[in-house]
Amino acid sequence: MTAAVPITVIVPTVYAPPRAWAAAEVLREQVSAIGGEIIVATGHEIATPAPRPPCRVLHAPGTDIFGLRAAAVPEARGDLVAVLEDHIAVPDDYCIRVVEAFAGDKDVLAVVGTVTNGAPRVLDRASFLLTWAPFLAPLDEVPQDRCPAPGAIAFRRSALPVTAPPDGWLEYELPVELRDQGRMKVANRVSVVHDQKVGLRGFSLQYHAGRGYSGLEHEPRSSVGRRERLRQAAAIPKTLVDQTRTGLRRSGQRESFACMSAVTAFAVCNALGQMAGVLRGAGSSPKHLE
Repeated sequence: MTAAVPITVIVPTVYAPPRAWAAAEVLREQVSAIGGEIIVATGHEIATPAPRPPCRVLHAPGTDIFGLRAAAVPEARGDLVAVLEDHIAVPDDYCIRVVEAFAGDKDVLAVVGTVTNGAPRVLDRASFLLTWAPFLAPLDEVPQDRCPAPGAIAFRRSALPVTAPPDGWLEYELPVELRDQGRMKVANRVSVVHDQKVGLRGFSLQYHAGRGYSGLEHEPRSSVGRRERLRQAAAIPKTLVDQTRTGLRRSGQRESFACMSAVTAFAVCNALGQMAGVLRGAGSSPKHLE
């Protein structure tokens, strides 16, 4: 049996090398310093030299972002497993902060940190806020009305399966289960910067995010359940905008009218995607996400 290491950092990426290696290279020194490992999960052919140890490359041809995360889980040897994104920047002591967040509390199976925006343009800010406003610092407790997303969450390895879970389970089901069981806690010092430049592409990304969410989370669907989920999807724009405003107020931040208008438009796209996901499943939407 392969010996465990203190931490595994999973970095899934839908981009080809050398961009695929960039996030891992930034982490390499601090992960090496504590004897951890990095798993870069990519669906592209490896055409350039892979990143140096402690990085390992998991090659899963043609796999979308959900499948890449799922495939990386059984490969993780760390006692702790942090799931990042390739457009997230972390401080030089990120791994130490994750380890410290779990220390002394064996009942905690997951920690959720805080997220800051690193993309300044209006549409980029709006796209960021729609997803991440509930996780702006400071956090007093784990948000109860929003599932923590990959990039701000780390798990104990014992909470994860030994085989690849179904697509969407790691993103939409496990965090909610751990939160509702009281096995997840806030770790304000585990902070990251989300730097994703989406521009006009943000409208389609929000549609695909919504369709991926409802299509992967709700299987199988009964006709009664489907009607209820469609009703819920129709109410999503107001819910998402309200959550965004609440997150901004709590963090002491304010946003422009233009940005909040874009948040509203993105929320409508997300709702349309959720409706499509309820009616027709996730389709190819997961392949559009990163």
